[in-house]
Amino acid sequence: MNEILLTLGFGLVTAAILSLSAVAFTLEYAVTNVANLSHGEILTIGAYAAYVIHQATGNVLLSALGASVAGGIVAVAMHTLIIDRFIRSGVGTMAIFIATLGVSFVIQNVLVIIFGAANVAYTIPQGAPHQVGPFLWTSAEEEIILSALAITAALYGIITYTKFGKALRAVFQNRSLARVTGINAQLVGAATWFLAGLVAGYAGFILAESVGTFNPYFGFSFFLITLTATVAGGLGKPFSTMAGAVIVGIVLEFASSIPSVGASYNLAFAFAILAIIILVRPRGLFTNARRTVFE
Repeated sequence: MNEILLTLGFGLVTAAILSLSAVAFTLEYAVTNVANLSHGEILTIGAYAAYVIHQATGNVLLSALGASVAGGIVAVAMHTLIIDRFIRSGVGTMAIFIATLGVSFVIQNVLVIIFGAANVAYTIPQGAPHQVGPFLWTSAEEEIILSALAITAALYGIITYTKFGKALRAVFQNRSLARVTGINAQLVGAATWFLAGLVAGYAGFILAESVGTFNPYFGFSFFLITLTATVAGGLGKPFSTMAGAVIVGIVLEFASSIPSVGASYNLAFAFAILAIIILVRPRGLFTNARRTVFE
C-alpha cells in the first residue's frame, strides 16, 4: 500500500505538469480549430528561457516568469504571423496543421544552432524528500503542484467570469457568429494564444526542472503525451482536459513503475491510451456528442 501511495504521489506531480501543458494546447485549439503541432516547442522555449535567466541571475522566480513571458511571446507570434493569416485566407485546417509541424522543426533546429543538441540542466536545489500526508515529495515537487493549482484557479476565473472569457467561449462555439455580434475574433484569438503561451512556457520550465535535463527535442516528445491527455478530456474543453491530464499522468506513472518496464515506455503507453480513447470515446471521456459546452 505504501508503494502505491508513493507512486500516486509521483503521478500527481506528473499530472500537474501535464494538465498545464494540455490546457494550454486545448485553448489554442478552441479559438482556431487547429491542433498546434508546434505546441511542444513553446514548452522547450520556456525551458531554455528559464535556463538562460537562471544562469545569469540564479533567481528561480525570475526564471519562471521569463519562461512564461517567452512562451507567451512565441505563441502570439505563431498565431499572428502564421495561424491567423492562414485562417483569414480561407486555407483548410490540414494546411495549417502541416504548417505548425514545419514551425516545430524550424524551432528545434534554431535551438540546436543556439544551444547545441546536448542536454543541459538547471542548478536549482530540489530539496530533500519529505512526507506530505501519505505522499513523499520534495520542496520543488510541492511548488509544482501548488503552482499548477493556482494557475488552474486563475484560468477558471478568467474563462468563467470575465468578458474575455465570454468572448473566448463565443469564438469557440461559432467564430462567424461571434464576429457578427461584434466580437473581434482575431484579437480574442491572439489574446488566447498569448495566455496559452504563458501557461505552456511555465509548464516547460517545471517539466525541465522535474526531469532534470533537457534538449531542443524534449518538448516535442512531451507534446505526444499532452495530445493524449487533451483527447482524453476533450479537445477545446479546458477543464475537462485537466481531468484527462490527471488520469493520463497517474496511469503513466503507475505503468512506468512496473518492473522491467520503466519510464522509457511512456510514449508507447500514451499511444495505447490514445488509441483506446479514440475507439471508445472519440470526443473525450467527459464530453457529450454535442460541441456546445465550453468546460
